[in-house]
Amino acid sequence: MVLRGILLQFLVITIMKYAKGQNSDNSSTEIPLLDNLNMPLVALFDTTKLNEVLRAAIKKTVDIMNEIIPRIKQAVINDIGYEPGRENERPAFTASLTSHKYLAGYEVIIFDKVWLNMSGAYDNDTGVFTAPKTGLYSISTTVMSHHNSHLHCFLWKNNERMVLAFGNDFSTGTLNVVMVLKKSDTVYVKHAAGSERIFGDQRSTFSGYLITE
Repeated sequence: MVLRGILLQFLVITIMKYAKGQNSDNSSTEIPLLDNLNMPLVALFDTTKLNEVLRAAIKKTVDIMNEIIPRIKQAVINDIGYEPGRENERPAFTASLTSHKYLAGYEVIIFDKVWLNMSGAYDNDTGVFTAPKTGLYSISTTVMSHHNSHLHCFLWKNNERMVLAFGNDFSTGTLNVVMVLKKSDTVYVKHAAGSERIFGDQRSTFSGYLITE
């Protein structure tokens, strides 16, 4: 226990008095210590790599905080349902598909690249837009078919299938609708039956915005 106390005292004093007690060659520093009988002692410690150790420790701490802070922020947003300071924004989003892919039957298309997401109501993990407010919305999507391939995609509101966007052989199908959404209503684009290929490379998009409450 005595040794632990001395080592702990050494660590604290070394960090706080390093610059004052350091030798001119930056190789060592004299640290005043007290033994069990409170008798003065002087210990000579090698500080050659102290700066390197401190820099590494500080960098590690900063890296950890940079990783943790976004998680804390997202946890708060998930808990309260909106990002603080942005709850009064007009909901609007635009997202696109980055990669070509084969779609299974009735698969929801996840437009993974988010260009705009005011109010944070579009989820690029699920491809679903959830209306944060009741109002009149404009919703649109463009889907591009692949070479020698048909593509059938429907716009869905909650569990109701709505209008169709169709493409064939590198052509695009586009739909634009205006609809009333109640708060918490969901809107998404879902593939029809069968297996078809959709063209990515930002050619297929999904967007919408609140026109008026």
